[in-house]
Amino acid sequence: MTPQSPAARAASHDSIAVIGAGIIGLATCRALQARGYHVHLYDPNPVGEGTSFGNAGLIANYATSPMASGDTLRQLPGHLLSRQPSLAIALRHTPALADFGWRFLKAATPTNFQRHKADLIALLANAVERQHALIDDLQTKATTALASQTGCLQIQRDTAITPPALEKMAQAKRRDGVECQALGASQLRDMEPSLNPKGLAGGLFFPDTRHLTSPLSLSHQLFVQLEEGGLECTAQQVDALTPLTSGGWRIDTATTSHEVPHVVVCAGIASNTLLAGLGKRLPVVSERGYHIELATQLPLSRPVGWLAHHFYASPMAEGIRLAGTTEFCAPSRPASPQRWQALTQWGETLFGQPLDVARHWMGVRHSTPDGLPVVGEMPGCPGLLLAYGHGHLGLTLSAETGDIVARMVAGEPLPGYARSLSPVRFCQ
Repeated sequence: MTPQSPAARAASHDSIAVIGAGIIGLATCRALQARGYHVHLYDPNPVGEGTSFGNAGLIANYATSPMASGDTLRQLPGHLLSRQPSLAIALRHTPALADFGWRFLKAATPTNFQRHKADLIALLANAVERQHALIDDLQTKATTALASQTGCLQIQRDTAITPPALEKMAQAKRRDGVECQALGASQLRDMEPSLNPKGLAGGLFFPDTRHLTSPLSLSHQLFVQLEEGGLECTAQQVDALTPLTSGGWRIDTATTSHEVPHVVVCAGIASNTLLAGLGKRLPVVSERGYHIELATQLPLSRPVGWLAHHFYASPMAEGIRLAGTTEFCAPSRPASPQRWQALTQWGETLFGQPLDVARHWMGVRHSTPDGLPVVGEMPGCPGLLLAYGHGHLGLTLSAETGDIVARMVAGEPLPGYARSLSPVRFCQ
């Protein structure tokens, strides 16, 4: 993306405020700048250091099935009753999940699941292509590789799954438009010799999947590009959004006040707080994730997912990262050391050796009951656009989310699935 000249910025459209400097907010700023808008970014935290930093680094072209499904409901009791659950729900948090849970059950019905899946597949097809283009653009000025395209593996361990069953799973992904190959245990070991052969049953290989060498580096490189394009930043928390009688919005921080025609809220789970100040509420909930980074050096060429435990081992610039798990609880609740311990133990089983941990991390995802993000104008709030609720797919969907927002602001035609992303679906 070519930076705007000062003259171009002076002749640009209205100034637009974007709240949130994670990958969604940054990609939204980029799409708006590309259309000539002057963008003012608000976030009290360092750029890209929330869930945009802590993820597994995957551009998840394979993630074509929403979590709200019959399969998830059938597996849920086993996860919750496990001694080391990969999915946990805090009992004291269950009242806050009531509306989400009811909508989740409704989304998991066969008809709704198939509709949401079709929307997700169409969204992913555009999103992956646009995300690859964003990475390639940033790579032209990066001093180190931002991503690797060695594909990814999803393995089956300690199960009696058969080759025909694996091939059936691969065929299902190919029907979704995703290149996928079924592999036996020996083929997995040929690709990744560090995998523990004991209990290894087989798996799936997605050759077209890219992964980042450092999610934080991508955010930083994008921020540099945005600054070159004239981005204005306020490193403060937005305390209030106030609609103006003349149209537009006033944004108040502890020391500043700014009026703009449009505001885009990309603040993750904190978006709920800003909406609450306007008397609005959406069923987007806190779904926390964890990761550990290994001090142990292991040869690993590509991300390896062990989906029975909902985590990936991803090779990154600073070492192998084990990232994943799902924890529904209050965002402010202290981190659970047991979840880091579980990741360590699962990793030791995955690689068949003791592991030393260098760093621990916990972050708060923001998830919707139907598995699709919230992207669009908030009903009853003209000029206030939302872009959050991406769950596990924030990195993958960021460039496409930004482009949809920018199209809305500019009055450009939208893809058909944009209707399915609108917050209107939760306000009826």
